Amino acid sequence: MTTNGRRGTVTWLLGFLTLLAILNVLNAIIQLNGSGSTVSFKTFGASLGSLNVEAYFWISVITTFVLFGAMSFSIYRGLPTDPQVLQRLAKVEQSLAVNSNMLENTQIGFFRRLEENEKANDEIFRKTNISLENIRKEALDSLTKQNTALQSMEEESRKNAEILKKQATELASLKKKIEKIGKETTQRAKLTGQTKLKQFKGISPRLAAKLSQIKTTNVSELLAADPAYIAEKASELVETIADVQAMVQLLMVPGVDEKHAKLLVEYGITSRRELAIQDPVHLYRGVVGVAKTYVTQGKMSASRVPTIDDVSSWIKQAQL
Repeated sequence: MTTNGRRGTVTWLLGFLTLLAILNVLNAIIQLNGSGSTVSFKTFGASLGSLNVEAYFWISVITTFVLFGAMSFSIYRGLPTDPQVLQRLAKVEQSLAVNSNMLENTQIGFFRRLEENEKANDEIFRKTNISLENIRKEALDSLTKQNTALQSMEEESRKNAEILKKQATELASLKKKIEKIGKETTQRAKLTGQTKLKQFKGISPRLAAKLSQIKTTNVSELLAADPAYIAEKASELVETIADVQAMVQLLMVPGVDEKHAKLLVEYGITSRRELAIQDPVHLYRGVVGVAKTYVTQGKMSASRVPTIDDVSSWIKQAQL
C-alpha cells in the first residue's frame, strides 16, 4: 500500500471516530436533559462501568475536537491540489462549524435552563420561608391570645372563689344570727298571766295563802291588785308587794329567770315597759355591778352573771 493510501485510510478512520464522538456528544446532551445523573456503559451484556453525565458530556466534546483536529491535520498534510477536493473540504469545514455552533448553542441553552431552574427554586424557597414565617407568627399570636384568655379565666376563678368564700362566711354568720334569734324567739317566759301564785317560788307559801284568802290566786290577779290593799290584807310592807309585782312582770319576759329578775329589780327596773326602753350597754353595766355584789356575798355564782347578749335579748323580748 502506498503512502497516500495509508494516509487516506487514517483520514477516513479519524473521520469515522469523529462522527462517533459527535454522536456521543448528542447522547450526553440527551442525558443531561433527562432525569439521570450517571450513564452506564455496556458491551455484549457486560457492564463496563458508569460515569457522571456532565463529565461524560465534556469528555465527549473534548474527544470530538481532538479527533476533528487530528482528522483536519491528516487531511491538510496530504491535501491534493484538486479544486473539487478543496470544495469538499470547505463543505466539511462548514458542516463542522455548524455542528460546533449547534453544540455551543446547546451548551448555552442548557446552562441557561439550569440558571432559570435555580432562580425558580430560589423563589419557591423564599415563598416557602415567608409562608412558614407567617404560619409561625399566627401560631404565636394564637398561643398568646389563649394564654391571655387562660390568665383572665384564672383571675376570674380566683375572684369567684374569694366571693364564694366571703358569701360562705356571711352565710355562716347569718346562720348564727338566725339561730340566735330563733333561740331568743323560742324562749318561754317563766310566768304567764294564768300561772298560779303557789307555783311561783318568789312568793312564800305564807304570803300565797294570804293572797288566796283575798281572791288573788294567779299572776294576772296579783298584777291587777293595788299594792297597798294587798299589803294591808296580808300584813306586809307595800315595798315588799311592789317588788313581788315587779319581779312577776319581769319574769313574764322570755329569757329572764328569778336571779336575773332580782338583779333588775335591785337595779331599779320594776316593769316590762321600763325594761323595753333601756339602753343595752347602760343597763348591762348597772346589772353587772349588782351581780358582782351578789357574787361577793355568795348569793349568785359567777357563771350566772348575765352577758351583754343576755341583756340585749331581754330588752328585745320586752319590746315585743
